[in-house]
Amino acid sequence: MMAKNLLNQVMLKASQEKKSFLNNKELIEKINSGYTVKRVPRHTQKKTFAPSTVAYGHGECPRYWYIAFDGAEFADSADAYGAANMTAGTKSHDRIQEAMGNVEDFLVDSEFKITHNDPPIFGFGDVLLNWDGKELLGEIKTMPQEGFEYRKAAGKPKLGHLVQLLIYMKILNKTEAVLIYENKNNHELLILPVELNDYYKKWVDGTFDWLRSVRKAWTDRTLPEKNYRSNSRICKTCPVKATCDVAGKGDIKLLSLEPIDEKQALPMV
Repeated sequence: MMAKNLLNQVMLKASQEKKSFLNNKELIEKINSGYTVKRVPRHTQKKTFAPSTVAYGHGECPRYWYIAFDGAEFADSADAYGAANMTAGTKSHDRIQEAMGNVEDFLVDSEFKITHNDPPIFGFGDVLLNWDGKELLGEIKTMPQEGFEYRKAAGKPKLGHLVQLLIYMKILNKTEAVLIYENKNNHELLILPVELNDYYKKWVDGTFDWLRSVRKAWTDRTLPEKNYRSNSRICKTCPVKATCDVAGKGDIKLLSLEPIDEKQALPMV
């Protein structure tokens, strides 16, 4: 009897599956394609360093910036989930900035230009807040539950986020700023204050020197050699990999950007 009932359940399930009017997998693929259909390779020429790019992967590679300043076909390696994640992050920024703007005498400015001439840098700051009578620089970042809880427990920002913020702090001559994290799952907020110490000052001053040397290599027309294997994580996701692969060996050796020592990124809460 039990075997017969089990057989009936299997047959019923098979019958229900056959009667479905659509292919769920195909529908999901169709929706996901909307995130990437417009993310096609296109020729781009960078005029300035972008702090958000300096902070991640290929942004630490001098050869990438040489090619980017020359102009090249930029390929987007983001899949549907990556593209959706970036879109969600942008919309979250807008929502959080709007909430800040609803509080009287709190939000001073948002999405404001941050520029520097030597080295040439261009970016957008997220917010300036009126806090204790001073303009407090803030960068908004969103992350999933697991990453959020890790940052909350460690009291440390993600190093890429810290890189971006320190560059902005140097340009704006700020000694204090905050990273504002939002948990994507429940919208909980975490504030990590960043105070300029001797190590951070030394690191960001050295980073500006590195950016100048990278820019000079481009103006001098001396292509940096490769610092990574072509199958490395940085190279595999680099948007100008195809151009880099055929650009030649290179003329000079320039070290990659020195990362922040995580041991120096002391707990901030």
